Amino acid sequence: MHNPKLIPIISKESGVTPELLSVNYDLWTLRLTLTKDNNQAIYLDFESVEGFRVLDEGQLLEFWSQESAPYWVFEVISGGWLEQEAKRDGAPFLEEGGKLKEYLVAGLNECVSVLAFAEPVIRIQDNT
Repeated sequence: MHNPKLIPIISKESGVTPELLSVNYDLWTLRLTLTKDNNQAIYLDFESVEGFRVLDEGQLLEFWSQESAPYWVFEVISGGWLEQEAKRDGAPFLEEGGKLKEYLVAGLNECVSVLAFAEPVIRIQDNT
């Protein structure tokens, strides 16, 4: 497998990587709750989810480079989980280059790979 190709979607403000607090899935929406500090919650909602997985960032070393450092949400164009799944027999909807896309949310410690048909929606709530 070659190194993944990423398109950055959301950049880090002040160079701070958010920490993943929770992962909630109810068959319609996958909601990731993250925080940058105690006063701000970040909700990242994915609809039309085909699959997701949570891994320690150390398990995804091939994704990290100088180009990825200023960002924390990416679309994975090639070389990721979707590409692996597309090569499996019996995975007809997981064709690479189709409408299904892969996103990577890089948290401070944990990362979430998401296979979804729709882009994520972000909402930031200031708790001050």
